[in-house]
Amino acid sequence: MRAQRVIAKELAALSDGSNCRVNNVVAPIISGANLYPIVILSKILSRLMCRGTAKAPAGDRVDAWLQGGYRLQRERDFPGARRLYQRAVASAPDNVDAHYLLGSLLGEIGELEEAVFHLEVAITLNPDFADAHAALGNVLQLQCRHGQALVSYKHAVKLDSSNAATRSNLGLLYQTLGDRIAAEREFRIAYQLAPELPDLLRNLTLIYIDLEKYDTALEVVDTVLAANSLHADALKCKGFVLQKMHEPDQALDCYMKARCLLPADPELLNNMGIVLQDLGRLDAAIECYNSAILHKPDFHLPIWHRSVAYLLRHDFARGWPDYELRTMSTDQPKRTQYFPQWTGDNLNNKGILVYAEQGLGDEIMFASCLPDIIATSRRCIVECSPKLETLFRRSFPTATVIATAPSRELSCGAFEGSVELQTAIGSLPRYLRRTMAEFPRHVGYLRADAERMRTWRERLSRLGTGLKVGISWQGGTDKTRRQIRSLAMDRWLPILRTPGAHFVSLQYTDCRAELSAIESGFGIKIHDWQEVRDDYEHTAALASVLDLVISVCTAVIHLGGALGRPVWIMTPYSPEWRYGISGESMPWYPSSRIFRQPAFGLWEPVVDQVSRELAILAVSENSVNPVDRPA
Repeated sequence: MRAQRVIAKELAALSDGSNCRVNNVVAPIISGANLYPIVILSKILSRLMCRGTAKAPAGDRVDAWLQGGYRLQRERDFPGARRLYQRAVASAPDNVDAHYLLGSLLGEIGELEEAVFHLEVAITLNPDFADAHAALGNVLQLQCRHGQALVSYKHAVKLDSSNAATRSNLGLLYQTLGDRIAAEREFRIAYQLAPELPDLLRNLTLIYIDLEKYDTALEVVDTVLAANSLHADALKCKGFVLQKMHEPDQALDCYMKARCLLPADPELLNNMGIVLQDLGRLDAAIECYNSAILHKPDFHLPIWHRSVAYLLRHDFARGWPDYELRTMSTDQPKRTQYFPQWTGDNLNNKGILVYAEQGLGDEIMFASCLPDIIATSRRCIVECSPKLETLFRRSFPTATVIATAPSRELSCGAFEGSVELQTAIGSLPRYLRRTMAEFPRHVGYLRADAERMRTWRERLSRLGTGLKVGISWQGGTDKTRRQIRSLAMDRWLPILRTPGAHFVSLQYTDCRAELSAIESGFGIKIHDWQEVRDDYEHTAALASVLDLVISVCTAVIHLGGALGRPVWIMTPYSPEWRYGISGESMPWYPSSRIFRQPAFGLWEPVVDQVSRELAILAVSENSVNPVDRPA
């Protein structure tokens, strides 16, 4: 570093302000932000010192080196290309193209700091060099210097608004920054300029999907397919749009056509596996995942989806290990590793921190493993959602229960010396629930507040005689298949018209408009209390004194099952892995009963079966109403 600075000073003295071209090279070197490698500096110094007495290399020789380097770069002979570019830079340090080509190459091979230097030199020598600004943006983006990359890309677009590659890369950066509208604009303009640009059709399709502009996405790919029905990328993109629209049969048709053209495409094989899984064809799905992994062993998505497919069919031994890949998801906040990871070894009375992850329902479900951990550890600290803190504290009295901080970070000073290990709560079943036999036949491991239960028992008694049934009809998010997990209220009418039953909303979202529409349109009253949405302790207490909970796949199913209460689950044909692909109950909750779609998207048979079973229960002389029991 000292030698570099010495040479930089000599270069500055040599320039002496008399040669602006030399000054333009020297200035960024002296700035110290990105110093030249010592060999390159020495060559530049030697070249400049000899400039007055020795004849400079012919321009055509430098051009030959640059052309040769570019040819080698395209042939992916990166060391050879680098040597020629460096020779050109050393011989002609004020050659803009030499710095640009060397900087671009260095960015491509991952030597980012040196790449930034050479590209900045090229820009210093020629501030209007649009391609150099764009290349610098590429390297800065690789360094996650997003703000600076944005400046470079915008400058490049200002200088050359017709460069489709630059606009496409700017779109990708906007996408990274969360500005989907700006990303869509740049991808759309880039596509108008150069529709054949690699990955551009895919990126444009993905942003339309992200913005839920499915019809626009289909219009784009259908235009391509109208001109060429065997356009592989367009078939892939159309399949993905249809997949996100929850049209698995049509998506599969596109993917099968694309596979004939791209039999070894890992992304295609992964997506094809997902739609096969949606259609309940697990063996075929796993075969696709395996093929994707075979062609790209480090491709995590098919490995993850294969693990979920194994779990869906209750093959826990094969499913759990790769389920750990969930921790790599960008949707999962990264956790500080305060203590060594627990790997299933006997705790031998060690202290362990079990921390929260994923959604509320998952926390409740995985908490069924906590009694095993509490029984074998010296001290168990459970970090959970603030909504669950008091419920967990009451249910696991010998554990130390704390709420997750908004930052997901933990002050561990209080635990120093008393905790030796840590684990995510979702990693517990990997070691504790490897077979169906290891799932306990519990009668509930969560305990609601007794006083609140008495209050709700009294409220329910005022509704009159008959079954008291809690319902929830909407669950999940766009990313967790809300559309196929949820069931509009008007489709519940055969259930809601059951004589001898009172219905209570357990919906966690504000559903007052829906309930009002059902009452005004059909004369059906569904009881709804705001405190049930506001306070999970009230939700648990109410669920504990209801006769039954009927729900689509939502957290309330996990709550009811964890409390040991009867829960009826209406599931899609191929539900989330927690519910299994077959069977009449969940291994996690012995009190559960599953009503499954007979085919993808068919809810009517499920609703009809639930309404028949509920009618039988409502008139059964053996049904027992918790409100009639003593507190």
